[in-house]
Amino acid sequence: MAAPAAKPEKEGKQKMNFEKGWNPFMEYNGIEVQSVSTEKSVLCATIGKNSENPYGMIHGGLICTMIDCVAGITARADGNPYVTQDSYVNFLSNSAEEERIYAESDVIRRGKTIVAVHVRVYTPGGKDLADGIVNMFRIES
Repeated sequence: MAAPAAKPEKEGKQKMNFEKGWNPFMEYNGIEVQSVSTEKSVLCATIGKNSENPYGMIHGGLICTMIDCVAGITARADGNPYVTQDSYVNFLSNSAEEERIYAESDVIRRGKTIVAVHVRVYTPGGKDLADGIVNMFRIES
């Protein structure tokens, strides 16, 4: 009887590729990466008719998507895989006049398994649209 095959060793940390096309969901929603680091990242969304709610303002789902995506990108910048554990969003304002909006993350704490991220969504003029906290959970790769 042959010995069981050895399990392959886990690969080390992988550098994430955040170039155009790496995330079809973000691309579909008009969201582009502006900058990425392990402490702070910025995304930009182009606003179009598909980005609006029935009242002609930016859809809350797009704002939540930006919050989740920028938190995930920031967590994954360390080369490890993460998923969203939970998120809390405060909608502060809205707009019907913007062509672009931004989401900016700041790491509150990076632990062994959880990364807590503060996110701000705002207009090019600096008007705050939403503020959120996202906890990203590190999974086995």
